[in-house]
Amino acid sequence: MTRDVQTCSETDTIESLMGHMTTGKFRHMPVVEQGKLVGIVSIGDVVKSRVEEIEHEAATLRDYIQH
Repeated sequence: MTRDVQTCSETDTIESLMGHMTTGKFRHMPVVEQGKLVGIVSIGDVVKSRVEEIEHEAATLRDYIQH
């Protein structure tokens, strides 16, 4: 745990979250909207989302090349 808690919002990008979490060396980040906690995102959530993006891009490229 850290005393200097960093938060994010629902509109933050995956790349932004990944950067903050890597730089700050933490695995969880509270999601805050209008001063209220609305969720918590984990590094696992961030990595999973990024992997899904990469898989989708790869599939789109493969489909484009085949047609």
